[in-house]
Amino acid sequence: MVIRLKSAEAVAANAAAAVVEAAFKAIHEHGEFRLVLSGGRTPRMAYQLLAGDLRDKVDWRRVSFYFGDERCVPPDHPASNYRMAKEALFDPLKVQGNSVRRMAGELPPPSAAADYDAEVRAVMAERKPAFDLVLLGMGAEGHTASLFPGSPALDEATRTVVNVVVPIEPPERLTMTPVAFGSAKQILFLVTGEEKAEALARVFGGGDDLPAARVSQLAPSQFLVDEAAASKLPA
Repeated sequence: MVIRLKSAEAVAANAAAAVVEAAFKAIHEHGEFRLVLSGGRTPRMAYQLLAGDLRDKVDWRRVSFYFGDERCVPPDHPASNYRMAKEALFDPLKVQGNSVRRMAGELPPPSAAADYDAEVRAVMAERKPAFDLVLLGMGAEGHTASLFPGSPALDEATRTVVNVVVPIEPPERLTMTPVAFGSAKQILFLVTGEEKAEALARVFGGGDDLPAARVSQLAPSQFLVDEAAASKLPA
């Protein structure tokens, strides 16, 4: 399902509202809301809204934060997805304790992937679906999280998290696999910018080889897209 919006700011606002709604439902049903975070400029805007005008709409003490992918850098590195989320969301909300389950990008990649795989497996064993909402972006070549076209990780059938090498900087990454994304109650893709238009059209035009298309088929998914990203979709 595609929801077309006027701007990246509108995509971020709608994403933030979707987080609030999903949190309310999950906390009512399970007493906990499990949210998988994405990196990127538009997610950052959504996090800032959640930590700002919408901060009182969620009982943040009952939220557990996970990450769909991470760059293999220290947590204070400018490229770190954790650092971005910390600055935009965790610090303003004063999130404490073990609520934030970050990927340890500073560790040797195989070890970090194995550690997070064990953590995700434990979460999946507790209840199904394991994650209430997964936020994802999409690159101009159709990648999502750190699953790029042609990556062997797309065909991973057992591990929930693996370390990968990708064709952009920084190349070493940790990423959830389809095994993990298939355990989501809902996946929300945030796609903005004209450079994404061709890949987005392929996602909805039979481009099942694209990682974003493949992941979107694993769980109920919505695409929040701005006018620029939607420019090559049918009217």
